[in-house]
Amino acid sequence: MNSVYNTFDDFSTSFRNFLLSYCPHLSKTCLNILPEVLTSMASSLSSNTHDIALGCKGPKFDFIQPDSVDRRIRRFFNNSNYDPYKIYDSFIKHVISKFKCKHSDGRIHIVFDHMFKSEDFVTFMITLRLGKKSVPLWFRSFKGGHSSDEAFKESFIKEGISYVSDLFKDSNYQLIFLADRWFNSASLLDFIDSLGHTYVVRSKSGSKIKFYDKREKHFIWSEISNLFHYVHKATYYNNISYTRGELTTNVVFSATSSVSIKERTEDGKIEPWILLTNGDVRRAIKDYHYRFGAIEFLFKDQKSNGFDLQKSNTSRRSLQSYSMMYTCMCICILFFSCVGTYYTRHKGKYYKDVKIRYYGVVKGKHRRKMSIFQVGYTLFKLARDSLRYIRIPFNFVLTDV
Repeated sequence: MNSVYNTFDDFSTSFRNFLLSYCPHLSKTCLNILPEVLTSMASSLSSNTHDIALGCKGPKFDFIQPDSVDRRIRRFFNNSNYDPYKIYDSFIKHVISKFKCKHSDGRIHIVFDHMFKSEDFVTFMITLRLGKKSVPLWFRSFKGGHSSDEAFKESFIKEGISYVSDLFKDSNYQLIFLADRWFNSASLLDFIDSLGHTYVVRSKSGSKIKFYDKREKHFIWSEISNLFHYVHKATYYNNISYTRGELTTNVVFSATSSVSIKERTEDGKIEPWILLTNGDVRRAIKDYHYRFGAIEFLFKDQKSNGFDLQKSNTSRRSLQSYSMMYTCMCICILFFSCVGTYYTRHKGKYYKDVKIRYYGVVKGKHRRKMSIFQVGYTLFKLARDSLRYIRIPFNFVLTDV
């Protein structure tokens, strides 16, 4: 009789062993359900409690109706005795403690932005760029979508940046924070600079700056877009006084060819990126390019290309329920990312018989067709209930790519 490897119980037991080792604060009641939720969520690739309930297998669920399992999962998500952010904190601290930057210059890109689930919830998230995608480092969810005031408070954003800074305090990595123009506050940029990190943040075209006007022969206040800039090549300015707070920063205008079609105005006009940075102006445009792939692909993994967050049935329930569901989803994304990087590093040693074609040839050049997340999920699906043993690491070791 053939043996079946990597069953639901095998995976849930592996999750439980990790939780016992690195999340000692978890109660027994939490440990009785969280590993199964993570295993089923990873298998079903869904954030809907009904789909998660259908994916729960094994002796615990053999004689229980799916509707009963669904109610149990919803009660677990809605239990205020469980702190979802404390759970994720245990995971990410372990991951970062083992993380090794691939690049010799030690440059790490940190991206932050808001993610909306319709107008029900909004999540502020800070992520670590990993190739052309990213993994969550710190996040907080709020009710109300665009109408939520707390999610946009500067003090709250600084709290997240401080947390990420502390995560890497024992390393020699150079942290580069990337953000869109909605985060161009002078005090926020000054805060990042005070922590000893680099920022590359896009500015609004109407932001005020003070500069020396050669024609007027004195300093004047003007909109930043009025600075002279070339059209077909980048333009650089050093030590510009930004806003009334007079933050001293560098300004970079990108060439219009660098701007995505999606970035054009409604009338089709192309506006260059106006970037603020306290780092090397020659690298600012390249650094800012990383923002798009990093966080946008993560949001895609959470929504249309992954866990289908928009179809989650937690929107009518409490913030606690949504936050716990979202945390479990981020743990699964982190897990798949770790598995994906493990496969790319050891495919010649442990996976000689497992071929995942994550590269293709486009116009004569090798291009990645699958993200690290997709590679990890593909390997996980191949291994689940397989008649041959396929190694799936549950050590949550993340490797740079």
